[in-house]
Amino acid sequence: MNFNIDPKIFETYPDLKIGAIIIKGIDNTRRNSNVEGLLRGAAAQRGKQFSKYDFNEEPKVKAWKETYGKFGINPNKYPPSIAALLKRVGQGKEIPHINTLVDLYNYFSLKFMLPIGGEDLDWLCGDLNLTYTEEGDAFRPIGSINVEEAKEGEVAYKDNGGITCRYWNHKECERTKFTEKTINAVILVEDMSKMHMDEFGKMLREMQNAIIKYIGGQIEPYILTEDRTSVDLGVEGRMTANDSKVPQQEKAHFLQEEAKKKLVNKPTDQTVKKTPKKESKSLDLESEDFAKIQVKKALEEALTAAFKIEENIKVEYPNDEDHGDYASSVALQITKQLKKAPQEIAKEIIENLKTGDFIEKAEVAGPGFINVYLSKKYLEEESKKALKDDYGRSKIGDNKNIIVEYSAPNIAKPLGVHHLLSTIIGQSIYNLYKELGFNAISVNHIGDWGTQFGKLIFAYKKWGKKEDVEKAPIDELLKLYVRFHDEAEKDEKLEDEGRKEFRKFEEGDEENRELWKWFVDESMKAINKTYDKIGGIHFDKTQGESFYEDKMAPVLEEGKEKGIFVEGDEGSFIVEYEDENMTPFVVQKKDGATLYSTRDLATIKYRVDTWSPEKILYVVDVAQSLHFKQLYEAASRFDWYDDQATHVVFGRMHMKDGKMSTRKGNVILLEDVLDEAVKRAGEIIEDKNPDLKNKDEVARIVGIGSVKYNILSQNRITDITFDWDTMLSLDGNSAPYLQYTYARAKSILRKAKAATEESPSDQKPEDTAKIEEKTKSLLRALPKYKEYIARAAEEYKPNVLTNYLFDLAQKFNSFYNTVPVLKAKIEDQEARLELTEATSKILKNGLALLGVEVVEEM
Repeated sequence: MNFNIDPKIFETYPDLKIGAIIIKGIDNTRRNSNVEGLLRGAAAQRGKQFSKYDFNEEPKVKAWKETYGKFGINPNKYPPSIAALLKRVGQGKEIPHINTLVDLYNYFSLKFMLPIGGEDLDWLCGDLNLTYTEEGDAFRPIGSINVEEAKEGEVAYKDNGGITCRYWNHKECERTKFTEKTINAVILVEDMSKMHMDEFGKMLREMQNAIIKYIGGQIEPYILTEDRTSVDLGVEGRMTANDSKVPQQEKAHFLQEEAKKKLVNKPTDQTVKKTPKKESKSLDLESEDFAKIQVKKALEEALTAAFKIEENIKVEYPNDEDHGDYASSVALQITKQLKKAPQEIAKEIIENLKTGDFIEKAEVAGPGFINVYLSKKYLEEESKKALKDDYGRSKIGDNKNIIVEYSAPNIAKPLGVHHLLSTIIGQSIYNLYKELGFNAISVNHIGDWGTQFGKLIFAYKKWGKKEDVEKAPIDELLKLYVRFHDEAEKDEKLEDEGRKEFRKFEEGDEENRELWKWFVDESMKAINKTYDKIGGIHFDKTQGESFYEDKMAPVLEEGKEKGIFVEGDEGSFIVEYEDENMTPFVVQKKDGATLYSTRDLATIKYRVDTWSPEKILYVVDVAQSLHFKQLYEAASRFDWYDDQATHVVFGRMHMKDGKMSTRKGNVILLEDVLDEAVKRAGEIIEDKNPDLKNKDEVARIVGIGSVKYNILSQNRITDITFDWDTMLSLDGNSAPYLQYTYARAKSILRKAKAATEESPSDQKPEDTAKIEEKTKSLLRALPKYKEYIARAAEEYKPNVLTNYLFDLAQKFNSFYNTVPVLKAKIEDQEARLELTEATSKILKNGLALLGVEVVEEM
């Protein structure tokens, strides 16, 4: 699927250039107060600017208005998107929050004064084209069920389903708009002002960095001009779409929602008591011990003292540490309420803010941000606390249960490299919640049930030999499984034979049950061996699908009695959904057999009844997204379910030879990958430090740690390409870099212990200002460790912690390269050694939460 610009466009508009930023695997589900603060700040600045000056005189706006005139559209009646945006802020109106991606492109649109929009790639149908319309082209405006028809010769973005944006960039369509569910997108930045290509490219890079920072994803930026009119969008999109016809069900839903809005807004003389909507349970992972929470409370107290109002203030980390330890945009949020300029509000809050042992000072920045700086006394006290082995551990989750399900391999098949993501991401999330004091329960939900066992039993009886299986159980079982599928492609009757064997197994056939148990036992021996090689993998419970064999019937009976499960085709039972994008959820086949959907429902009920968990986290790849939506929606119709389950989705791992498949037998074995990692790490050690003690053990720790960290350091929502060079690099955000930094810190501490207590004779004059800067920078990073553990757990994203550890390691290395430690004066040395030790402990403990070991020497 491509994005194309019709060459005829350039005949009339030769100065056009479009930046196309293709983004895949974003997380657009969460509101981001940093992004909203940026948008409010840009809106306030432009609003102030254009309250006295006509934005229509801006060269970039003027260029677009002239463009509209060329294709016969009145730009005052149908303004370009940038003109509409500037007009709104010039009138003092707010830019409403839509979702984080829209907030981001609105911010950059205001900042650069260019039209910026985009399309949800998964909702496009065929190529996206910037072209001229034909008479009658269908356009369904955003937020509407009414369909408009274009005239011939308008400029618009179109695909096979209709117009996606009318009058060039005036208004987007309903179908391809960005929502919280958007995962793959293209952002389109349009320029008609003859901006220099270098400046345009720099602007796109700034946008690219912001997108990665705030919503993640993999990004490919392109610039389209007359010389390059097409780019591959890299996704398939929808097979069919027709914007000229709005489905009846969607019309009814739209009208129903509109009626609800009118009812809510209707004036009434009586106070109507509303039934609160059941909301998804969220975990409170904040602690009074966090500096961030203490700053938040101090600002809230100052706000109340200044204006006699209460507000739940959001506190964030500034992008630049020169702007303080923490920042808040509260003044921008309440400017309308107080009818005061945000800078004045911020100033009065700061005047009422208590400073001293904790907060050193606060400053107003930009349009009204409040930047808060912690005191050196507090930072030094906190660094001493970081010398304790349990620094970072908390009791936030005291007496609360949380279940984390991960790995979930299939019996009779070896662990492939594709199992690694679920296993190490899940283990890391489990570790994070244990560190926060939760009673975390890790579960390995092994695939030991299903028709595949009928196929395997049949294959063993027909072609298998006991001695071959006993000699190499997993290899032989995999060969049998693959052979069954190869033979079934030639003879379809084999599929029926496999189903018969499984039915016999379900009905309790003794021979089939014994074979199945043997397959399970042999498989788990091999799987546990691989877990041991990975290291740090732990399960509190290993409960296969078979564990729920006797727990399905009560759920099926309850579902049928309550009308949750209704009869489908030929006597099967299904769950039906209002959402047309969710297919019926089959829970019982026409022959009475159960499915993994049935077992999954029984699993949720068992876990809720047994542990009363705050959350049940399913760490499973993106391919199962629809299944979990169907599962949770079905579960929500039962009284015993209270929205505890969450799908912790992650992208797929891609190798150079493409997608991996077990069925055809070309699975890339996880053990082989781990062995290769250790081998490569050993070769690097042999090259760099051949005299290192315990070379083999160091190679194991570095090699396997590199594989783990390479995955955990990436946003789990994005796809991951396996890259040996990146993961084993001693530079950049890698395990070897952090392990080397830890080893360097430990080396300093060992040398200090062995040294005499006299000041070294070869001291050099110190650059006091530089030393103060580097020392304070490292000091300021330490207290945030606790906060990043909580944030990583809250977002189910280990890369939040890896980003912190990488930043800490960089700050320590910068400190070490600038600040004398071993050659410092005695009166300075103790504090600098304590700072070194505190850093080493945080690095070691933080890496342990990720399952990555450290070495004392490298």
